[in-house]
Parts: sequence; structure tokens; C-alpha cells
Amino acid sequence: MTLTLPLDRTAVVVIECQNDLVHESRIQAPGIGGALAAAVQKRNLIAHITRVLAAARAVQVPVLYVNKENRPGIPTTNAPIFHIGRHHPILLEGSWGAEVHPAVAPQLGDHVIRRFLGVDASYASSLFGTLRALQRTVVVAMGVSTNFAVEGTVRGAVNRLFEVVIAEDCCASVPEELHRFSVERILPLLGTVTASAEICQALRVGERGP
Repeated sequence: MTLTLPLDRTAVVVIECQNDLVHESRIQAPGIGGALAAAVQKRNLIAHITRVLAAARAVQVPVLYVNKENRPGIPTTNAPIFHIGRHHPILLEGSWGAEVHPAVAPQLGDHVIRRFLGVDASYASSLFGTLRALQRTVVVAMGVSTNFAVEGTVRGAVNRLFEVVIAEDCCASVPEELHRFSVERILPLLGTVTASAEICQALRVGERGP
């Protein structure tokens, strides 16, 4: 079935495409950032995201970035994912690593949302409030990691009655099996999983309401 997008109700959300996680210079760095950056390069993620962003901006569909930053003194739990971060600190507030990859960086008019808590943007961020303020009910989601921040954000969006489209080739995780499991078994139950080319085409031919 051909994907359709209502331009006056759609927004594109870029999830955690920050240098410490996706920049090619991080490949082979210790910790999750190095492995994830390698997966991003292998899947040609940055190029795919760039095309979706260009298509969205061309038809004035809002682009939102949801970024995770770490600040000393903010406590975390004993969850294993936070132990990894203690050994190899990343996404430090104000650092180059916390900035969005320059190839997909925010432009004038985009919305950048920062958070310091949680493993996805469905908690402790203003993402959903901003989407409602923009009168957007359809979310195109893309970014990293597929089975953590992306999947969690999608779950949060569905819980709040947003419709979600997931750009499969604009997402990555490590190992690859986790990405595949998420896009084949979990995310299709929550939204429409499709390719960036289909999303770009839907944006080009999308309709606006009266």
C-alpha cells in the first residue's frame, strides 16, 4: 500500500543522532558509541536521514531533534545500560559529542529538545507537548538506537495517540540482530515501518488539509 502523509499534521523527529553515537570518527572508540557509529556507517544512515530532512523542509513539515545529554550530579539507577556509560562517559552537556552530526544538524526553524533523564524521549522531555503545540498528530521517527531510544519514543507516541511512521533505513542498533528484531517484530505493531525513499515520495506528494 502506498504511504500517504498529511503535510499539515506531520512532523519528522530525529532521535539522538549525536556525534558520540553516530559520527564516523567514533568508529572503533570504546563503548557503545564506537560500535553504534560503525553500524550507522554500514547502513548509510546519515545519507538516508539527510534526504528525508531535505524532503520535509521542502514542504515546510516541522523537524524536531530529541537529544540526550549527560550532566554530572544527575543520578541514575543501577540498570546495566547506565554502568556502560560510567566506564565510557559520552554525550556530556556542552561537548562536541553531544552535538548533532553536522551532516544532519538542525537548521533555522527546527526544534531542538534536550533531556537529561531516561533512555528515550517519551520521558522527561517536551517532545510530545511540542508536537501538540505544532498541531502535529503524525510522527516520522528515525535515529538511534532502534531498540532503545527509537522504540521507546515510538511506544510513548502511540500511548499518547500519535500515529507513527518509522524510517527503517534511517535507524540502527548494535548488534544488527536487535535492529532487525525491533523493525520486524515490535515496531510493525506500533506504526508503519517503511523506507526513507517511500517517506520522501509521500512528502513530495502529500496533501494539506482545508
